Amino acid sequence: MKGTTQFVNEKLAEEIPIFRKVQVNYTPKHPLTHLVVSNNNIVMALANRTLIRIDQDSAPDVLEEIDLNKTVSGAKISNLFLDASGKHLLISLKPNNVDGQAELLYLHRKSNRPRLCNKIKGNLVSSVAFSHDAAGESSTGPVLLGTTRGLIIETELSSDDRMFSKDTELYYKQMFDIGKGQHVPVTGLEYHNVPNTTKYYVIATTPQRMYQLQGYVNNSNERPLLHQVFNNYLTKAARFLEFPSSLKYSTFSLFYTQQGKRRLPAHFGWLTEPGLYTGNIDPWEGDADSVTVDCQLINPPDQQIPKNALVTEFHVMLLYPDRVKGICLLNEQVVFDDAYDTTQGNLVGIAHDQVKNVYWAFTDYAVYKYKVVDESRHIWRIYLEQGNFELATKHCANQASALDLIRTKQAEKLFNEKRYVDSAMHYAKTKASFEEVTLKFMGIEEKNALTNYLKKKLESLKASEKTQITLIVLWLLEIYQNKLGSLREKEELQSEYLSVKSEFVNFLTQPRVEDCIKNNKDTVYGLLGSHGDTEHLVHLAESLHDTEKVIQYNMRNGDFVSVLQLLLRQPSPNLVYEFSPVLFKEIPTQTIDAFIKLDKKINPSKLLPAIMVATETEESTVLGECIRFLEHSVSNLDSRDEALHNLLVSLYVSHQPEKIIPYLTSSDHEPLVDVKYVLKLCLDAGLNEQGVYLLTMLEQHQQAMELALTINLDLAVDCAGGRLLGAKLSEDTSKKLWLRVARHVVQEKNDIKQAMEFLTQCPSVKIEDILPFFPDFVTIDHFKSAIVESLQDYSKHITDLKAEMAEATASAQVIRDEIAQAKSRYQFVRATDRCSTCGDLLLSREFFLFSCTHRFHTDCLIETVMPHLGNARRRRITELQSILRQAPEETESTFS
Repeated sequence: MKGTTQFVNEKLAEEIPIFRKVQVNYTPKHPLTHLVVSNNNIVMALANRTLIRIDQDSAPDVLEEIDLNKTVSGAKISNLFLDASGKHLLISLKPNNVDGQAELLYLHRKSNRPRLCNKIKGNLVSSVAFSHDAAGESSTGPVLLGTTRGLIIETELSSDDRMFSKDTELYYKQMFDIGKGQHVPVTGLEYHNVPNTTKYYVIATTPQRMYQLQGYVNNSNERPLLHQVFNNYLTKAARFLEFPSSLKYSTFSLFYTQQGKRRLPAHFGWLTEPGLYTGNIDPWEGDADSVTVDCQLINPPDQQIPKNALVTEFHVMLLYPDRVKGICLLNEQVVFDDAYDTTQGNLVGIAHDQVKNVYWAFTDYAVYKYKVVDESRHIWRIYLEQGNFELATKHCANQASALDLIRTKQAEKLFNEKRYVDSAMHYAKTKASFEEVTLKFMGIEEKNALTNYLKKKLESLKASEKTQITLIVLWLLEIYQNKLGSLREKEELQSEYLSVKSEFVNFLTQPRVEDCIKNNKDTVYGLLGSHGDTEHLVHLAESLHDTEKVIQYNMRNGDFVSVLQLLLRQPSPNLVYEFSPVLFKEIPTQTIDAFIKLDKKINPSKLLPAIMVATETEESTVLGECIRFLEHSVSNLDSRDEALHNLLVSLYVSHQPEKIIPYLTSSDHEPLVDVKYVLKLCLDAGLNEQGVYLLTMLEQHQQAMELALTINLDLAVDCAGGRLLGAKLSEDTSKKLWLRVARHVVQEKNDIKQAMEFLTQCPSVKIEDILPFFPDFVTIDHFKSAIVESLQDYSKHITDLKAEMAEATASAQVIRDEIAQAKSRYQFVRATDRCSTCGDLLLSREFFLFSCTHRFHTDCLIETVMPHLGNARRRRITELQSILRQAPEETESTFS
């Protein structure tokens, strides 16, 4: 297997470089001495004391030159310092002779006239710590200045250069003497506020030492800002780290990361003679005197001391006179070595744009920039080799193959450490062979590891991997059943048994497990049944809403009441239909009561087979309850099923015949029986009275009458009067039926008086209709009054006809008189008369004149009347108009 370093080096040779180098298209006229970059603002210092300023965002092709020769006399540029925003530039000047004084110039981005910092005169500034929170548009905010004499000064510089304005320094105060009078140069200086606190920390470096100072600032608006921090060290010594060094310089750099809306330092690099001292900055985890953690010393390659060093997120860029090297901070391996030729001079310096994360290197006559490209691409492998699985996972960028390798390695390490349960949890997240992993865990005594592996593996499977899901679920069920079986009978292990039981129930309720069991119910039920675990079998069926399985279990145990309760709770009526035959026989009253409560949730027609099976018994309770349910279906559920009605009536015929006629005559429902079938049942059972009603329903009135006469006369009278079932009889049929009753009364009962009474019940039957039924020698006394009444009716009818004829004659005479009067009626039409609709002169065209004095033009009248007529009359008027237009016009006026 390849080592991480070899792998990374081979990959780097194949891929785009981490630090992609591009030469800037700019050649200075004079040698470059300094270059600083921040927020895409570049400032370069040339040997002729000229500044070149470039704003890459707004004017990348514009090179602004600022000549410092008038401002700088007898001095040279010692260093340049640019704040993070790129707005504020400090120029440190070193005198050319021992009699001169060092100076500091301040230049704002919007100005080309540097301002002299008078109060700082005489101090050669070697390092600057700009404010990252309080810097403004026109002022720098609190700034710390480190000098070559070891002094740390706090000041704030303003760009306000109006006439009579104050000094460049808004305030000035010496805060600390880091060298205690020994004139040790401050080579690096930074200060920061800990987010969401009033705590501040300062880091300062010298050629041999790195100091860390911390304290709290009560009022961030008070100036100087950091006097409380430095005051802490008036009575105690500042903490420092020291490396022996013969060099007169050291360099200090920070790498920043974005945390919310703020950019905060993440780690640091301090280059001294022994090497690069680097680590993370964490003001929360560090102790009371330090904010640096996880520090290490990296020796420079080939023991050659670099000129400068800048830390990146995972590397450090080392500047040598002829090359730039990149070293990984994690394994100290060189990841790139960029050699420079000397045609454009030696390498002078290197700078870092913290905002854009671009690195700049420059020689005497050339400028290069290094753009960072996916710096963390192989970092995860280094962390993996070091056994830092958490960081390896964090930096693998969610690469599936990398993540799988990390988890596999971690699982193997945990397994070798005999941490089997933890190993199983990690193996479950990998793509390692399922068979190999399970065999590995089956070979150890710790069985919980296998269980945990299977459960975790189950969670990681996709829903589409149904076969493997089913395999794992069934395997886990078998494991749990074996555990429960071995613990169930051991009283001393009851607490463990209850714990495993609870764990098993929770396992069964997992959604993925439930879905798998639903698709393999028979297999799971068989597995649980083979272990005799009826308790969990029923619980599982209930949790899956497998009511049928629970019902079958209760049926076998004879718990019919529980079955009935389950049927009432579950939503499927099919189970009701399936198990109702047994319930009808075993608990008929409770069953019928329950089904009546279900009301329209069940279809009574689908219960007919169960009822028919139940009615085969001779037990009166069962039969009575079946009839009660059928009656409920007819009366309350309004069932229209003819088979149901037929069954109900058939049960009436055989067990409750007194209910047949109320059923047929009930106004609550319409009888929907097969009348012929029921008629046959009734006649076979000798229920003639019911047969009369059924024959009436079939409109076989003659047969119904004949059958009724065999029962009693009142029934026959009701039949003839149409009072059975509200039958509507035609006059002819009614007359025939009454005559049949009368004949029966006269001939069979010889009751002439009763026969005469029928004449009042049927107006269509006259005395002359029933006379033929009387015997030849009957006396007239019995029906004399009927004959007289009949003759009186005829006489009255004749009188009424005469009165109607007289009234009609009088009406005709009145009409004739009105017609005669109308012929002699006339009206005058004046020349000034106008149409009642349009208002134009009436005589201008054809018109109509009405006796009510209204006058209309013909066309106006038609237009007014047409909307109020029906379609037929409209068509008729249109036809008449067409006929009139086609007729020849009369040559003479109507009024000539």
